[in-house]
Amino acid sequence: MIGRSFPWTPVWQLNKPSTWALTLANSSGKIVRTLTGSSTGAAVRPAWDGTTDSGGATGGAYTWKLTAHPRDGQGPALALSGTMTLG
Repeated sequence: MIGRSFPWTPVWQLNKPSTWALTLANSSGKIVRTLTGSSTGAAVRPAWDGTTDSGGATGGAYTWKLTAHPRDGQGPALALSGTMTLG
């Protein structure tokens, strides 16, 4: 089960280093967590432990959206989305 001991750790392999944001929204569409980072290589590797931005525990169905911008400023941004379930 996804949680603090076993976070959700997706990996997206891009074609160049990027700055990225991953937003997670509950079934009502409210964003409960935003993770950001900057990759030194081409892989984006966020980890979500199932908590909200304020640290509360969550569960249920979620929609995620990854937005990545090339660090060199060359080329378009990437936007991907999908769903997942906690608990």
